[in-house]
Amino acid sequence: MSSRMPRPSPCGHRPVAAIPARRAAVPAPLARRHPAGLAPRREVPMPLVAERWSPADVPAAERVEAFRAAVSETHLPWSLTPGEPAPGPVELARYRVGDLALVDCRCGPCAGSRGRAQLAATDGDRVGVLLVREGSELVQLGERRVVVPAGAALVWRADRPARFHVPGRLHKWTLLVPASRLPEDVPDGLLDPAAAALLAGLVGTALGAAGTLDARLGGSLADALVDLLAGALTPPPPDDAAWARVVAHVAAHLRDADLTPASIAAAAYVSERSLYALCAARGTTPAGYVRRLRLEGARRELARRGTAATVAAVAHAWGFGDTATFGRGFRTAFGCTPDQVRRGQG
Repeated sequence: MSSRMPRPSPCGHRPVAAIPARRAAVPAPLARRHPAGLAPRREVPMPLVAERWSPADVPAAERVEAFRAAVSETHLPWSLTPGEPAPGPVELARYRVGDLALVDCRCGPCAGSRGRAQLAATDGDRVGVLLVREGSELVQLGERRVVVPAGAALVWRADRPARFHVPGRLHKWTLLVPASRLPEDVPDGLLDPAAAALLAGLVGTALGAAGTLDARLGGSLADALVDLLAGALTPPPPDDAAWARVVAHVAAHLRDADLTPASIAAAAYVSERSLYALCAARGTTPAGYVRRLRLEGARRELARRGTAATVAAVAHAWGFGDTATFGRGFRTAFGCTPDQVRRGQG
């Protein structure tokens, strides 16, 4: 079969091609076969690059199989069972923000699973965040079944089996983050409602600005999404409200030059002596706690930006006034130098 690849729209959005697809002649580097017969797509220098799929682009007899393939291409590999057609739009759009992927999905009833075959076909370890905007979705993580209603957010691990069931019309966003950018042993399950609302607000802002962001703001947006998610995945001790306030204030002001024990204590409504006691109970000091979080943030940025950033610029951005001090602390914490991480060697 042969057909033409859909032409890019003026704003840089590109449709995910119909399944099965027929491809026009393209330059050799782009002429490789893509999963599920999708036509090749040329990357463009935008921080938010969109790929779209709609059943309107596909003959009626091919839509079920096309939808299966498009879901696995825009999300991760899934074994999918579409249900009965439901009224309303069905559309998938995938946006790329640096090394993150953001999928905007509207669909009808369907179900799917990720088993051994799908896990083996997944390229790289990812953490997914499901944000339901309209409708609801039932997700099974191991032995647990979780209902995700509108307004809620669910974290799931791409390296573990999972199942889902969509009973009716659904509008959802899925954020896919490399696991290496988040703390180890990310727990799966529902996010705190406040964290879910903040994350949904930031994702909604990103989608609304998809056509206007430049590369600088796109990179900052990716960092903001990762930092917010990482903070949400680090719950405070349930019996320590004061420490919860410390954690929240430090996370919100981590890059501020005036983040001092005095300012942290004031924001947490405790004395400086109590702040030192709270930190000592966790094996650290206020300065040590802030320094560790800043080093972790700097490491994530160095790994993400690579040689496009200098060690000095990243150190300064994360509150380290002296590059030598930053380097010593970095090596002590991670066993490698900042430059090794920047060059992909650490």
